[in-house]
Amino acid sequence: MKCQLELIKKKIAAVIPAPHAEGGEAALVITTDGEKYLDRRSTGWIIKRLAQLYNTDLHAVKKNYGPLLGRKRLIPIPLGVKLVFLPLTFKTDTFPLDRKLGYISLEQIKGVRKEADGNILVLKNSLELRCFNTMSTIHLKIREGGLLQKILKSELLQGEASCYLAEKNSCLAGTICREETAPLAAAFFYCPKKPLPGRSFKT
Repeated sequence: MKCQLELIKKKIAAVIPAPHAEGGEAALVITTDGEKYLDRRSTGWIIKRLAQLYNTDLHAVKKNYGPLLGRKRLIPIPLGVKLVFLPLTFKTDTFPLDRKLGYISLEQIKGVRKEADGNILVLKNSLELRCFNTMSTIHLKIREGGLLQKILKSELLQGEASCYLAEKNSCLAGTICREETAPLAAAFFYCPKKPLPGRSFKT
């Protein structure tokens, strides 16, 4: 089964590895309202496809934001200010048991609970996911995701300021142009017009 990412891309809370009924590994896509979609494709493929849908260059993300976060790999995936996916480790429940990378939306994390056999991520939709990262690593990922959100907001505000200045300068240039051409226009419209030689105008 393949989930329609185009239809649910705005409400994805998590993409984690999961076993498939036919054997092997699949991806479990969880939405903000708790719906689950088991997709035969890998978690990595799902994230790359979501990046395409949001016009996000993952190589550029690694190159531009990695140095700001002090990381060369496992960088949070920013698909939007409110859609930053944190890379965390989950158990696949396959045979043999394995641990694979999954992605959790920062905005959808309600809390973290420590247990003896792993830490529990509590989502806002009330679902609980067992994570095999240490508590300190989870909190570090959450801080990195928050920092990336602030960077994105700052870039967005700078972009809006640049657009405003460009629009303001364009309006100012238009005003100056109108002021310079106004006397010429007035002279053209109000100057008495003489008939052309050889022609007479009768009423």
